[in-house]
Amino acid sequence: MTVLLVTVRFLDDRYHGLLARGGPPEWPPSPFRLFCALVAGVARRGELDAAPGRALSWLQSLQPPVIVAPKSRTGRVITRFVPNNDGDEKPDRQERLTGKPTIPTLMRFGADAKPEVHYLWDIHDQPEVPFAGLCEAARSLTTLGWGIDMAFADARLIDHAKAESLGGVRWLPKPGVWRNAGMLRVPAVDCEHGECTLSNLRHCHQTAVNRIEHGQPLHSVEEPRVFDRVFYASSERPISRPYRLFELRTSDGERYRHPPSRLMHLAGMVRHLAIEQMKRFPSSLVADGFDDHDDWVQRYIAGHARNDGTPHRQLSYLPLPSIGHEHTDPGVRRVMIAGPVGDDVLLAYVARRLAGQTLRPRQGNEFDGREPPMLVPIPCSGDGVTRCYTEPSDEWHSFTPVVLPGHDDHKMGKRRALIERTLAQSGVDHPCEFEWSPISRFPKAYSAYKYDRAKRPVGFLRPAHLLSQTAVHLTIRFNDGLLVPGPLAIGAGRHCGLGLFAVDSAA
Repeated sequence: MTVLLVTVRFLDDRYHGLLARGGPPEWPPSPFRLFCALVAGVARRGELDAAPGRALSWLQSLQPPVIVAPKSRTGRVITRFVPNNDGDEKPDRQERLTGKPTIPTLMRFGADAKPEVHYLWDIHDQPEVPFAGLCEAARSLTTLGWGIDMAFADARLIDHAKAESLGGVRWLPKPGVWRNAGMLRVPAVDCEHGECTLSNLRHCHQTAVNRIEHGQPLHSVEEPRVFDRVFYASSERPISRPYRLFELRTSDGERYRHPPSRLMHLAGMVRHLAIEQMKRFPSSLVADGFDDHDDWVQRYIAGHARNDGTPHRQLSYLPLPSIGHEHTDPGVRRVMIAGPVGDDVLLAYVARRLAGQTLRPRQGNEFDGREPPMLVPIPCSGDGVTRCYTEPSDEWHSFTPVVLPGHDDHKMGKRRALIERTLAQSGVDHPCEFEWSPISRFPKAYSAYKYDRAKRPVGFLRPAHLLSQTAVHLTIRFNDGLLVPGPLAIGAGRHCGLGLFAVDSAA
């Protein structure tokens, strides 16, 4: 048996745990919250220094578990009125009550399912497993979440086949990934400072016990601080690509506008600047799968794929046309650099080296005689324009045309097959529907046509090697209202600004 399974079964289908005081809701219940509940149960029995306590000390040293939980939705906020801790100062009972808002998470499951949450640790490399102590600790659990979230638990050793058969939504830990939403706390052992979650919880409990001392001022109660935060991804919370944002500014601080039809040139200049900076400042953070720093620069930064079938990863340089209002001028004033999922640290290093750097024309006329702009970093939370490219949505529209991997020969069936192939190649693996058209849903975006009726070039410029391939505008709708975060760029030109999708904020 190579998997440790701890199953928590709730007595109700509601869960009230929050990520922070006042919200938002926490779902699924974090491994740290489970660990705190186990510690509380074992401590109540006075066995923290016995076998169950030693088992918990072992448990906190494991890697974050996979979580299998029911589907969920956030319920309505309910205000509950409870006695105030300082209520003895007011004689009127109604004045002693304090409003406490609760935000329940409602579990959704079939008729044969139960309100259960499973935690699975891979223990195939553990020489010894204190299973008896873990069982005792699990059976000590009485609540998970708030005090009203009554539950009971048990522990088992199972194989991978049994683990895969567990029903529910699978939440997978993604260490090294950081997002504004989806971060869950997990137990941790800090070897450098000689601290761990278990010892910190015991210390915090002791400060609560000793907060009142005769003849002394009220002592403060410390909150737990020894834990890690890990992003958990699932089919209900798709993971977004990491990205960094820049504004285009002149040397006197004025915002620079680049023609949207020539955004390909802007992407090329940012890419060339990144190549120069990475050659000038070699990084020790080169990821696995690359021979050396030069190989990393050529493949990851410059985007030159090998022809031997080696898996390819690279950065995307995405100029962002301005959108968000019907009167917005679509000129490019911002640039995004997006990396593969999990490459947050590498992307941050590249972005630091690009900050404050001035773009240099490659052909001599990209700026029409104007002063070249510099890249000024802006927060990833962005503004009204950038959020149209990053906020989660179940419906996305292309602003720049999607270049398909081939020519459709004006056949509808072949075009559909090319679009499906494009989605698969670009990593869009969630079930969705799509519509295509030569015209974008955004009224100020250029069409997907290369030439007008007089055979003159129109629309967005494309690299020469993509001119022979079919391009279309797409609308993508993800099934079951799944909210997929951006940035979303697909197609053969997705790394240089083509096939870039946005959310229609007006809709």
